Amino acid sequence: MEGCSVSLASWFAAPLTVDQAQVSLSEVRQRTGRRAPAGAFNIRLGEIILRFWAGRDVEPDYGNCLALAEDDRQRATLELCFGQLLISRKCQSAWLHLDRGFALAAHLLEPEEYFSVLKRHELLRQLPLAPRASEGVSLEALLNEARVIARLRGPGRRPDPRDPRHRDTVD
Repeated sequence: MEGCSVSLASWFAAPLTVDQAQVSLSEVRQRTGRRAPAGAFNIRLGEIILRFWAGRDVEPDYGNCLALAEDDRQRATLELCFGQLLISRKCQSAWLHLDRGFALAAHLLEPEEYFSVLKRHELLRQLPLAPRASEGVSLEALLNEARVIARLRGPGRRPDPRDPRHRDTVD
């Protein structure tokens, strides 16, 4: 991730085993020293992802990264990434970050990316979330589960435009 631009439409929450995450985190630390340089947003984001899958508390890292974010693109990327990590484990707090990230990213996304993220979020809203984290699952598994739930609920179950989460005319 070092030096590369990251798409705001990317999915950052592909599950890793604890061992995979710890090995990758060690490799990142060896390459960058003990801590990521001040301007290395992508490295800090990668460390958050790896620490999350290693089972560590990443709330402080998230807060630090948010405080160091240089612009709306970095803030949007962080919020979307953190929300994706949380929703991959079906945590209730995921939508706080996903909604915040999408609001920040909306004007930065190309039209195709915008609608891709919008549709993904609309489908993921079908998922039941819980206060306690479950086992992490892939985006494909989340979307498949959400499609089944949407199919079982039947047609016409679109978001209510008066709902505060409703942010677009495409609903």
